[in-house]
Amino acid sequence: MRFLFTFFLFTFSLSSISLFSQRAPMKFGKIQSEDLQMTVYKSDTSASAVILGEYGELEFFYLDDDVGYRFKKHVRIKILDRTGFEEGDIAITYYSKNRFEKIYNIKARVFAPDGSSTDLNKNDIFDEQVNDYWSRKRFSCPNLQIGSVIDYKYETESKGIFQLPTWYFQSDIPVRWSEFRTEIPEWYNYTNITQGRPLDINEVDVQARNFLISSTFGGTGNLTSVKVNQTRMVMKDVPAMKEESYVTTMHDYYARIRFQLSSVFYPNGTYTDVTNTWNDLAIGLMESGNFGLQFSKKRNYGDLWQAVESMVPIDGTPTEKAAAIHNFLFSNIEVNNIRSIYTKDKLNDCFKQKSARASEMNLMMIALLREAGVEVNPVLISTRSNGKPTPLYPLVNQFNHVLALVNLGDKLALIDASNPFLPIGYPAINSLNSIGWAIIGGRPQWIDLPAPSSKDIYFFKFALDQEGVLNGNMSMSYSGYSAVNERRYLKKNPSGDHLKKQIMEAFPDAVLDSMSFENVPNINQALKVRASCKIPGTAMMSGDFMYLTPAILSSFNESPFKLESRQYPVDIPHPFNEKIILNLELPEGYIVEELPESVRMVMPGKSGSFDFRFSQNGSSLQMICKLKINRLRFEVEEYAALRNFFSLVEEKLGEQVVLKKG
Repeated sequence: MRFLFTFFLFTFSLSSISLFSQRAPMKFGKIQSEDLQMTVYKSDTSASAVILGEYGELEFFYLDDDVGYRFKKHVRIKILDRTGFEEGDIAITYYSKNRFEKIYNIKARVFAPDGSSTDLNKNDIFDEQVNDYWSRKRFSCPNLQIGSVIDYKYETESKGIFQLPTWYFQSDIPVRWSEFRTEIPEWYNYTNITQGRPLDINEVDVQARNFLISSTFGGTGNLTSVKVNQTRMVMKDVPAMKEESYVTTMHDYYARIRFQLSSVFYPNGTYTDVTNTWNDLAIGLMESGNFGLQFSKKRNYGDLWQAVESMVPIDGTPTEKAAAIHNFLFSNIEVNNIRSIYTKDKLNDCFKQKSARASEMNLMMIALLREAGVEVNPVLISTRSNGKPTPLYPLVNQFNHVLALVNLGDKLALIDASNPFLPIGYPAINSLNSIGWAIIGGRPQWIDLPAPSSKDIYFFKFALDQEGVLNGNMSMSYSGYSAVNERRYLKKNPSGDHLKKQIMEAFPDAVLDSMSFENVPNINQALKVRASCKIPGTAMMSGDFMYLTPAILSSFNESPFKLESRQYPVDIPHPFNEKIILNLELPEGYIVEELPESVRMVMPGKSGSFDFRFSQNGSSLQMICKLKINRLRFEVEEYAALRNFFSLVEEKLGEQVVLKKG
């Protein structure tokens, strides 16, 4: 996008005082004595660090017939204990492809509590390439100690104005003051997308600047007065929002503001609606050489089809055809972790190079399945780590991955060829983000992303001897996402050392023998593991009594919900089902003194359940423990009940069998 304007440095005001002329809330290198002496942040005495101030300015610039923005940011952080030292590791990510953005004027200074300071050496600033598009500036603040104040600032220059930088008022540590000022010419109309609590200060002003408009653009070359919209947005005393288990990304919940360009009205009277409709976006994508044309034009995938065609059963079912193509792709191509909806290379080139992005793998699936006569369409998604998508606005930049939606005859299923161990119908866990945007027959629509389940079954047949040692056999069955993870571990280490390590973390003296695996290569079947084992130290001896905690290897021996309250919903990626069966022979000469009490708990709406049962038959005990979670999202007001449920699960799994010498 090119705008042929020249910026003339003359300004006059429509109001008495410009928001940009107001004094900034802090000056680099000037630290108040009370901040240097602070040892505890009174608003949050548990905080390991606090953002004392965060200040940003954004204004437009015109250079070389292009329009862009310049963004300045200044951050000041107080370190209150050693855990807060991690705040001194700074990473600034920017879009580096074709020098679209650049970061410069990086300065950092660390103040000790006595006021002495150390400046960051420019040689200690490192530029890292993240992928083909993104890079990051990284540095570590020097001479950190408890009580230090970090002061750093930098500037960003970008050639793009379609999306302005997102400003976050909130973090995982408290924020005392966060302020963002913008100055945008009236030619550009932005939609502001806000999230979180209301602003404490929200000031709007209109100033006037003179611009010299190039005759190339239709101007006269004379100075033209143009209104400039200024905003000043402030939040103060913003509490920390700590990350806990089962969340998409904290960026979905931090207080923030985003800016999306919606229209442009040029000085010559030309109006452009920048915001497309979803239909317009779908048409543009299907006509894109890096997206739709890759799987609709055979010139882009013909070599690939020629290589796989003989392996695809002509009269096979859609499932059989999909499995054949899936196996071929992962037998010939290595997939990398770069996330994008677009291709970097032609699909034929990916095949020749034997390397592809996840998106390229899924577009190959679409191209080859269509060639094989299977109905399949692309589904664009935003992964969990990328954040929730926004159906209200047709923003292509919110998507970072693409899946294949396949008609298997009796049902629709999603294929995600980002991992060789994912069965058909199982997107990667990071892809399970509620909804996706499907382009079916050229017509776009939002669809729900079904979340398949995970199921673990543990069966233990043990004898407990008089020394408190368990001897016997164990068998485990992993289905769904659990099997995906286990197969991934087994590819790295086929001997199953990760399972041995898991057991030995709980019982360091455990010995596992004769470990065997079943259905490892068959990703559509449950993965089964069998082993004989000897586990010393499982029972604690005290006089005539022996104490045994029978629920071993459960994933929920410890509750995942530790915070007393939570400021955002619980977002579980998929349903899960865990079942533990223990058959235990008592040691000779011992009788049961006490057994854990059986219990059954059902959450409201049958969103989850927990069954814990103990029974005795002579010298044999049996424990059956079943935990199911069927519902995936729990709102903030439901957190207390969910936390209580898992606390009771943890409590029951920790209960002991008490034996006594008879």
